[in-house]
Amino acid sequence: MSLICQCPAAAAIATIPNVTCPENFGQIQKVAFQRLRKADGTRNSFTTTAAITALASWTALLAAADGGKIVVSPYINAPADSGGDARMTSGGNDDLGGIPNVLGGNPVQFDGSMRSVPQSVIKAMKALQCEANAGNLGVFLFDENGKIEAIQDETTPTTYYPIPIRALFIGSKIHGNFDAKDSNAISWQYPDNYSDDLAIVTPADFNPLTDLVPAD
Repeated sequence: MSLICQCPAAAAIATIPNVTCPENFGQIQKVAFQRLRKADGTRNSFTTTAAITALASWTALLAAADGGKIVVSPYINAPADSGGDARMTSGGNDDLGGIPNVLGGNPVQFDGSMRSVPQSVIKAMKALQCEANAGNLGVFLFDENGKIEAIQDETTPTTYYPIPIRALFIGSKIHGNFDAKDSNAISWQYPDNYSDDLAIVTPADFNPLTDLVPAD
């Protein structure tokens, strides 16, 4: 994504809020997949009437048979983010003083490993790759403490959306042989600036790692 700057500039530089509490999300251990939009174009979201903190809201979506359906991944090992670095002009003789300009940011790459998962589950997950290629797939992230990461609406703080992802990849089986477990790779990319409205939510009456199970 390219850097978009206000022109002409505002009267003063942007205010940076004071940091009153540190914010850290734990180890990503599972994710839930959901389409970003339904067939009629409306965005999938949790709202005040279907709160993201309530198990009943998630249970209804796990059982849904329409574009709002949610599915939950197996446990993900070795989660890691990389990338997200600056995308810049070439520098050198092409730029004044050899100093490059920032054009924007590169996508953030997520990589993980699903271990000892039946390949029937992996086969079903591979269908999600087409959803991501169509630009209509997002994730909710769950950490080891059962907290949730989602996109929070800028104007309605009680509304939350799935985090958009692209380039989802579900790998074929890798045999662990003598000293490791069999595994399948999982990876995707977040677009630049994906985390601008990212929020951490604490569920009220459930742990998504253990309480969110397929409706069937």
